[in-house]
Amino acid sequence: MPVAGRRPGPGRRTLVLAVIAAVVVAFLAGGGVAWWVLGEEDGDVRDHVELSGGELVADDSDDAYCDDDDIYSYNDCDTDTDETYEFGYRITNEGDGPANYSVVVNAFDEDGDFVGQTYVGATHLTAGETDSDEGEFNEYSELEKNRELSDIASVEVAHAERIALAN
Repeated sequence: MPVAGRRPGPGRRTLVLAVIAAVVVAFLAGGGVAWWVLGEEDGDVRDHVELSGGELVADDSDDAYCDDDDIYSYNDCDTDTDETYEFGYRITNEGDGPANYSVVVNAFDEDGDFVGQTYVGATHLTAGETDSDEGEFNEYSELEKNRELSDIASVEVAHAERIALAN
């Protein structure tokens, strides 16, 4: 028995489905806009990191600590010079709150071929704060295909990650 004021048939069902579809579309569109707005807060985090220069440094600092006259070998003089490839870096927190940074730095030879990578970072930078220090590739760095530190001609930021802090 039909109820007064209601029309039986497929018209009412079509209207209900159309309203449900509109709500789902609005929900998905709102989520997409929120993701776009919140997800783009920091842009490319690699832009927060600057690398400067870089040079191969040979250090013969063992001279002051050498002692070949005793029975211990831990303080004997090395015949090799210690080499490092040093570069400067600056990390600036361009976000809205405190954050930690983890950065991967790649080294390349003069032909632009990959030589190796190292890591630098900064902890608990407040918004707008900058941390600078020196990074290095040294004798313990794992280099590609038996490359030498002297093969390094340049360094670049390969990846940077900003981890926002809750405080």
